[in-house]
Amino acid sequence: MGLPLTGCHSYEHYVQDLARAEAFYTKSLGFKRIGVSTAKSEAQDGMRRLVLAGGRKIHVILSQPLKDWSVAANYLRAHPEGIGFLNFRVSNLAKAVEFLKPRRATFLYDPQVVRDDQGEMAQIAMASALDDVNYRLIDDSRYSGFGPSFEMQERAGSYDSPLGFTEIDHFTANVRTLQPLTSFYRDVLGFEKFWEIEFHTNDVNPNLPVGSGLYSEVYWHPASNIKFANNEPIAPYFRNSQIDIYCRDNRGSGVQHVALLVPNILKSMDKLHAQGCKFLAAGDSYYEKVPARLKNSGFTGAIREDMKALASKDILIDGSAKGYLLQIFSHELSRQFGDAKAGPLFFEVIQREGDEGFGGGNFRALFETIEIDQIAMQKVAAQLPLETI
Repeated sequence: MGLPLTGCHSYEHYVQDLARAEAFYTKSLGFKRIGVSTAKSEAQDGMRRLVLAGGRKIHVILSQPLKDWSVAANYLRAHPEGIGFLNFRVSNLAKAVEFLKPRRATFLYDPQVVRDDQGEMAQIAMASALDDVNYRLIDDSRYSGFGPSFEMQERAGSYDSPLGFTEIDHFTANVRTLQPLTSFYRDVLGFEKFWEIEFHTNDVNPNLPVGSGLYSEVYWHPASNIKFANNEPIAPYFRNSQIDIYCRDNRGSGVQHVALLVPNILKSMDKLHAQGCKFLAAGDSYYEKVPARLKNSGFTGAIREDMKALASKDILIDGSAKGYLLQIFSHELSRQFGDAKAGPLFFEVIQREGDEGFGGGNFRALFETIEIDQIAMQKVAAQLPLETI
């Protein structure tokens, strides 16, 4: 028996400024407010919360602290704004707990069952190896609403994204050391390893006075297709890695980005650019190297989209023997808002055309682009001292 996961329910984004966060999600990403916390839940939980839909299968809970003792306040004392809960559906909570207990899952509370005029909902939450990011399991198979803490203006699952977002493709996390987190996925949750990559900018030029790299592993739950990508920095120049810089900016490990799946990335990007969402540039030389990189990846087909159109929107291209994928990454919310307190969370937009991987060829291109950006912002030195004694 495995963990009876069936899909993603939502994620919870803790914020200091609820109006600013809602404006970004709705105006820049095309989400829509569909629910708000009840007066009873606000008094009980010490938070004001909004439910936003980004598509039929995409929901975010924005939570702002009203009281210093709230979960949101505790999170925001330790970190800038960011994701503190990942919520997933299970077909049977009792069976999920039965699976997790002998694997030493660390539960935050006993199973909670609520019965109201919408039916019965059961849930439990557990700590993870991702610092202050917790995982919640929800059995709402006998519940018609989103959650008992909310008054809903629209039914969850009924909103079609005007930008084409259909579901969350994956979550990506950054940590300073990967082993505890991958052990959590494998040994506690029972997930399987899906993909991995390791590289360093010094691989190409070992004489560089500075550089950075990462090791990444993706774990997944095959029955539900839920995937988590996870990154750690690697030597040399560990502290120059964008992964370690994220951990410093976030004051700990956390969710680096949320990947949103679309059927037509060119149409989606037209609307995202028009709505003011800012994305990373691919770099002048990126598209010159695409044909050789696709060939080396084993891709032998044809890219259906016009290459000039992809280049004009800085959309990255990668492939494998199974097909290709198109992806682009937004600026961090701290850059979108010009405020470090908004945190280092960002978003990926991805279109898959047969390739279920994670853009291995793009990893390096993206990494180098962010590295150049971070040097320009003076987040890293041109040459770093080694931590020797």
